Amino acid sequence: MSPATLAAERTALAWRRTAIAAMVVAALFLNHAATSGWRAAAIAPIAAAITLAVLAGICYSRNRSLHEGRFGHGKRVVAATVVAVVAVACVAAAIGMADPRP
Repeated sequence: MSPATLAAERTALAWRRTAIAAMVVAALFLNHAATSGWRAAAIAPIAAAITLAVLAGICYSRNRSLHEGRFGHGKRVVAATVVAVVAVACVAAAIGMADPRP
């Protein structure tokens, strides 16, 4: 295998790991919304979970494109991923400050 192919394989696996991590964190946000009684404050974690579900789909799509040999730089995909992660991190910080639990 050529080094370019191995690099693409490592990158594809990184996108897959990111997709899995996004799904796990989305499940945690949904758990928080469910255990908080589905009150109005649950809108933020639900929105974060939806954002992470979309992010997981984007990451999986990027993974598949790399496996199929489409090695485009995907700058828009990376930018969208960064924006989603920063937005969800802000939501998590706000939840942590507003509703601290042991």
